[in-house]
Amino acid sequence: MSKVNQFINHIEEGFAVISMIMASILIFIQVVLRYLFNYSLIWSEEAARFLIIWLVLIGSSIAVREKGHATVDALVTFLPPAGKKVFSVFANLAGIIFCLILIWTGVEMVSSVVELGNVTPALGVPMAIPYLSIPVGGGLMLFRFLQMLYIDVKRSYSDEEEHPEEVVEK
Repeated sequence: MSKVNQFINHIEEGFAVISMIMASILIFIQVVLRYLFNYSLIWSEEAARFLIIWLVLIGSSIAVREKGHATVDALVTFLPPAGKKVFSVFANLAGIIFCLILIWTGVEMVSSVVELGNVTPALGVPMAIPYLSIPVGGGLMLFRFLQMLYIDVKRSYSDEEEHPEEVVEK
């Protein structure tokens, strides 16, 4: 399982880095061309937008893995360790339900766009490619929430206190 996890980690991080670099370069080129040469590429803004959409949804999976999403833990900090574990399991279950809804609606959106045969206006690629980011990002986040739930349940049944960083290899 750790090999699969490391592979997914590398894919997520590599895709995030490449997407960010490509979007930044495209936006920079567009700004230089527009303000220095009074010329504009018709496809660069659309390509950068789609790269950023993919980056955000793949990055959300990385944030789940790193426990980097914003949380409100004012109440949880005052609970005993057993209460904290219960709330952590509840939060992971809520995340799993959210991801399942995200995947379900994303798949419906992608299938309806494929049926209609829509293409993007500037790039001319199937509109399913940008929309596919929703179920893919949701699936990756679901994988990470399931890992966190597994860690919480495993920690609840063991005597020793494990750290999630040790179970989910980075």
